[in-house]
Amino acid sequence: MVLIDALYINKGGGAVLLQYLIETIMAHDRKDDFFFLLDPRFEKPAVLASNYTVVNNKMSDRIKFYKQHKNDYKKVFCFANTPPPVKLAVPVYTYLHNQKLLEAPRKKLNRKYWKIYLKYLAVKLYNKHTDYYIVQTPHMVAELTGLGLKDKAHCLMLPFYDDRKYKVAHPPFSQRVKDEFVFISNPSPQKNYPTLFDAWEHLLGKGYTPKLHVTIDDTAPQLIARMDALVTKGARITNHVYVEPRELYFNCPFLIFPSVVESFGLPLIEAVDSGMKILASDLAYVHDVVVPSATFQPLDKTSIADAVIKALETELPFPKLVTKNEIDRLVSLLAD
Repeated sequence: MVLIDALYINKGGGAVLLQYLIETIMAHDRKDDFFFLLDPRFEKPAVLASNYTVVNNKMSDRIKFYKQHKNDYKKVFCFANTPPPVKLAVPVYTYLHNQKLLEAPRKKLNRKYWKIYLKYLAVKLYNKHTDYYIVQTPHMVAELTGLGLKDKAHCLMLPFYDDRKYKVAHPPFSQRVKDEFVFISNPSPQKNYPTLFDAWEHLLGKGYTPKLHVTIDDTAPQLIARMDALVTKGARITNHVYVEPRELYFNCPFLIFPSVVESFGLPLIEAVDSGMKILASDLAYVHDVVVPSATFQPLDKTSIADAVIKALETELPFPKLVTKNEIDRLVSLLAD
């Protein structure tokens, strides 16, 4: 039996990946060899029947589970960044997909990083309990080896993502609204909304009014207030709060991606599959995933605005994928 430990995964991109992983495993010939440990907040897919258990997302409960079942599995895959809290006598793989965890040691004096630094210390504490880390990009391998958690031989690069929704027929680029840009993300600080809004104000001052689609919920009232003020001045910004991105991706020509920290940047892949052009931060996480249509300095409003103007006034190239979906290799690694 193979244990998939997905404790602590309950929302956002992690939950989307977990859903896809579960569905892929449940379609595999060896599906009965897998058992899932799930967070109570995670909305489990219908394909799961009796081959799972739900445990409270507390460290004490996770330790208790491992102590009770440490001899029940031939292989363990921890999906939520943190290796098992108990040393096991079987191969252990840990999927580390949170870049902020690996940045935390460098920024531990920054109060905004204190909480995530504590999470990093848990990873470091249990580092010897995992044989391998599985990551999505070369940049994450460099981060892991730079911190001395593992050498390159014990860092496996197996990115995966659900490409079923976007690799289908979609409207050609030439038929899309000419001046619309999309940024689908939560409003967390690393997404860099303030600088993006500064760029849209800068564009307004230069006489440009491209439309921007965003998804900001009520956890960020200051961002909503800033957006509303810009709209009052004449900027064209639509906040969808939450939306299934497929329709926007299929009908808008440009993805704009100003995030300063990403482990993978799944929207970049979705945009390529949707036939969009991509304007993105000139950072390693972007170049590990795609060759974008244009880049900008993410903390410079003028640089972002200049990239937008270039997109409006010139014919940018289509982006190209650098990464690929390795879901089959990952499942085979765990099943064999």
